[in-house]
Amino acid sequence: MMVLTVRYGKNGIANCVMNYISRLDPARVRCDLVCPNEPGEEARALVQQTGGSVFVLGGRNRRPLSYMRRLTRLVREREIDVLHAHGNSATLASELIAARRGGARVRMPHSHNTTCTMKTTDKLLRGIFYRASTDNMACSMAAGEWLYPKRDYTVLNNAIDAQHYRFSREARDITRETLGIARDEFVYLHVGAFNEQKNQAFLLEAFFKLLEQKPNARLLLVGDGERRASCEARVETLGLRRRVLFLGLRDDIPALLSAADAFVLPSLHEGLPLTLVEAQCAGLSCVASDRVTREAALTELVSFAPIEHAEAFALAMSGVKQTDRAITSSVAILRAQEAGYDVSQNAQTLMQIYESAVQKHR
Repeated sequence: MMVLTVRYGKNGIANCVMNYISRLDPARVRCDLVCPNEPGEEARALVQQTGGSVFVLGGRNRRPLSYMRRLTRLVREREIDVLHAHGNSATLASELIAARRGGARVRMPHSHNTTCTMKTTDKLLRGIFYRASTDNMACSMAAGEWLYPKRDYTVLNNAIDAQHYRFSREARDITRETLGIARDEFVYLHVGAFNEQKNQAFLLEAFFKLLEQKPNARLLLVGDGERRASCEARVETLGLRRRVLFLGLRDDIPALLSAADAFVLPSLHEGLPLTLVEAQCAGLSCVASDRVTREAALTELVSFAPIEHAEAFALAMSGVKQTDRAITSSVAILRAQEAGYDVSQNAQTLMQIYESAVQKHR
């Protein structure tokens, strides 16, 4: 049973989970999915391919005891061997305790970040969390050290279908024409939910500074969230309406990556951002915050810049060069596969982890 502790949507954790579920062998694993909100028909179809079912359980933070009772009942009724819960703090103790009460022998928390917002609660729950867990997982060493300091854990890289992001000249031309982007404009792309972590407000300040050096620059912002409206207002204040496009939630990320000339990620913290892996597979030069784990740099395409001052990040953005995208994309895809970021390979590894853990705890 996979459990999402964040809302299902176009976000890193949900994408990671569904990437794995889509590659599980139903002859070896039946996988149920628990979400705090309705995931939609596409997600349900992928889960059903494994013989599993989708369950919507709300109220995790507002009514935690009720949530735990319902999850316990589900684990027991579904006769779950492994509960695999995805989050970024010791609040995952809720899922682990419910799984233990429901009879799941393997209780597997999966760390997807390097900090959390509920720091006091996280600190209070650490002892309970460690006692309830049987097998610790993390998307990177940085995420593992955050949630399991001085404890054993297994790193399973956030993985993608690397070939899906291969650079396409045709997609580049069509997408740029559709968006009204001229041939001589240099396009920076950012993909992420509009929240504090992704730091889009800072990116707008850096982009404003960048235009002094690179007046032909355009910025594409993909995503949605509670801070989008304030960012749109800031664009108006800075007079950037003609230079910045808010594209909302999109299903054509590979085409947008092909259309761009550089990728930017000014996050305050990250576990291991899939977007940065995807951008490299598209052959894009990338500028990331110096607070993003270096494990995400699979190629020389990634440079890291400080985010204390907008001028410094703007300088790093101005320094990126266009590359022979067909070549850099092919090299990056190969690097991603060799480094363990191909979802088909990692799904095999994950199934082996499940089977080994069940045998160990039986």
